Amino acid sequence: MSAPADVVVFNPRPRPPQRAGRRPKWVTRVFQALIGLLVLAVVATGVGYVYLRVQLGKIKRVTIPTLAEDVPGNVMNVLLVGSDSRSNVTGDLVDATGKDKEGDRSGLSDTMMVLHIDPKTEQAAILSIPRDLYVQIPGEKGRDRINSAFAVGGPSLLIQTIQDVLGIQINHYAEVDFEGFKNIVDTVGGLNVYLAAPARDKMTGLDQPEAGCVKLDGFQALAYVRSRYYESLEAGRWVSDPTSDIGRISRQQDFIRRMMKKAVSQGLTNPLTLNRLIGIGVNNLTIDGTMSTKDMVTVARRFRSLDPNKVDMQTLPTTDYVTPGGAYVLLLNENAAQPLIDHINGKPAPEPPKLQPAEVQVRVLNGNGVAGAASRAGLALTNAGFAVQGTGEADSFAYQRTVVQYGPQGLPKAQLLQNYLSAGADLVPNNTLGTADVALIVGADFTGVRDSPTAAVPAPATTGVPQSPAPDNKGSTQPAC
Repeated sequence: MSAPADVVVFNPRPRPPQRAGRRPKWVTRVFQALIGLLVLAVVATGVGYVYLRVQLGKIKRVTIPTLAEDVPGNVMNVLLVGSDSRSNVTGDLVDATGKDKEGDRSGLSDTMMVLHIDPKTEQAAILSIPRDLYVQIPGEKGRDRINSAFAVGGPSLLIQTIQDVLGIQINHYAEVDFEGFKNIVDTVGGLNVYLAAPARDKMTGLDQPEAGCVKLDGFQALAYVRSRYYESLEAGRWVSDPTSDIGRISRQQDFIRRMMKKAVSQGLTNPLTLNRLIGIGVNNLTIDGTMSTKDMVTVARRFRSLDPNKVDMQTLPTTDYVTPGGAYVLLLNENAAQPLIDHINGKPAPEPPKLQPAEVQVRVLNGNGVAGAASRAGLALTNAGFAVQGTGEADSFAYQRTVVQYGPQGLPKAQLLQNYLSAGADLVPNNTLGTADVALIVGADFTGVRDSPTAAVPAPATTGVPQSPAPDNKGSTQPAC
């Protein structure tokens, strides 16, 4: 049958028959493209790793014989030092840091923090060491501020001092100077912090005329974290921060937490930003000779996966400022500091002391109306070791349920008594107990006293030597900004 006149029949050149199992050309091209992309990805990954190794290999290294051995699988403690060295300072920082007056010097350890990483618990912590801490520096006569160890003997003597005097093991060392800190902040686009009031420091150049969430560039960020003569505007007057170095540590820890959030969310996921940060590290960072590229990658990966709000931040507890020999310094509160030092060293926390019945002063009251109920309960408690102050009648004989009342700070003692009662009891606060720690109101359900408690109760914590104010250790209390 012929085609209709208005239909044009197009006869393409006949295709050669395809061999069985042969792919069409377009499929082949797609496979070639995919293979090419795969090869490119492999090459890029390899080049990236090689580039990382080469760049990190350029970071300045120092030999520190006093470092503790870094044992795989154990905790790793890295001493982070912010040095006030002016050697790389240029531009506006020359006047702000006093380079024109002090020149290129080795500097003091302006900031000291121990970065603690526990691979077993996958937790991290930061312990700040006040620079005004008054200690005996090994090999030197008398005592001095701990930051002077850096000026006298460099990182090796500083680490020896921290290990020998404070008992904190240090496995690695990292130091950044003024210029490096400023450049890091500028590279991530500045950082927002919260100021409760306008702030200034004439010594560092801090100048923030507005309160609230303010964005600090690298220069102002450096002035903020270095400020030891911090002033805030209150009721039209500039008021100095009386906490000095401790107040500065609080600001530093808040700043670091905010910086971690921004670096993890932006810097470490942006290749260009990460490359610039690596470049800053090459120019402004000094590390110990035993810290490998793998160690640095391990630290970076750990912080990339951490919630910055959950990084425990602590400060070595100290006394209030004292002036031995005229020096305005801090003394270590050894009793309060030891648990923190043990934690940083990876030692398990000791079992808390168990509260004993003899430590509990009990008044026994008859609340069920049964004759002799209070006396019998009091005798049973005495036989169990409790210090019974006396017996009497409750405000009512209608108590069906036995009640243990407790005064301020008396909850642990009430819990211990509750655990000794065969039928248990309800715990009720009562601030009018007088000299008794707790009051037992014998109800209708009272069945006697056990020979031993159902569960041990930790003893209430006792306070040690008064210490300087310390920043919040679980997270910033300031607005997120």
